[in-house]
Amino acid sequence: MKNKKHLYTTGQFAKLNGINKRTLHYYDEIGLFCPEYKEENGYRYYTCFQTVQLELILTLRKIGLSIDEIIRYQQSPSGTSFAELIAEKKCLIDKSIQELLNTKIFLEQKSDKLSMSLTAEHGKIASITLPEQRILLSSPITGAYDDEDFAAAGDFSLRLKSVFGLYDNFGSRIAAEQILQGNCHNYDCFFAYGREDVEIYDTIRPAGVYLRTFCIGGWDRLEEVYGTICRFAEENHLELSGYAYEEGLNEMSLQERKDYITMITIQLH
Repeated sequence: MKNKKHLYTTGQFAKLNGINKRTLHYYDEIGLFCPEYKEENGYRYYTCFQTVQLELILTLRKIGLSIDEIIRYQQSPSGTSFAELIAEKKCLIDKSIQELLNTKIFLEQKSDKLSMSLTAEHGKIASITLPEQRILLSSPITGAYDDEDFAAAGDFSLRLKSVFGLYDNFGSRIAAEQILQGNCHNYDCFFAYGREDVEIYDTIRPAGVYLRTFCIGGWDRLEEVYGTICRFAEENHLELSGYAYEEGLNEMSLQERKDYITMITIQLH
């Protein structure tokens, strides 16, 4: 045997590579990763060069390969089979990364809406400037929330899931001219915000100045809030245009219906 000062005991090698000593014993027993030298008394010794092999095994385990898969590869290794194996796992990793990013975006959207809900005041109107925003639209709805509207909502949910995987709740859109005529229940369609990293969208909500307010309570209070918006616009010589966008803010933390918060954003001409 070589000079032992160039070798590592099982405990030393385990500590060097940040794994459990029992794991090295197990890997040796099943033939996955064996020490360079074994003495008759059962002592195992590893070399520093084996760290690279162990690191590869640990990495393959991290990306989802089973022990049997790694052993099968070791029994008949080749550059081609390894390249194919790595390419397949890279695709899986990329998919997992994208799923995590989608989850992060979803949680950020929920967090932003909940933060807004904490400061929302019923009927209080503010003027805000918004950037251009991609929008996805459902098939037309009436606002009666009958079977046809629920069917449109179901189809839209499936579409959003296919586009985004995870998506924030969608809202309702109503034309400003309907609001001005007092037809606050004649909705146009459901809508959802697009994303800059996803090219699929139906239209653009233009950049510009918008009025924003909140309705706290059931949907029966929306007509009152739209009346407040119309009076505010008239008194301040403002012209409503385009569409009003309704979004629920606190579905995730709602305890009673009277606490439901709808955010209304409507474009000014």
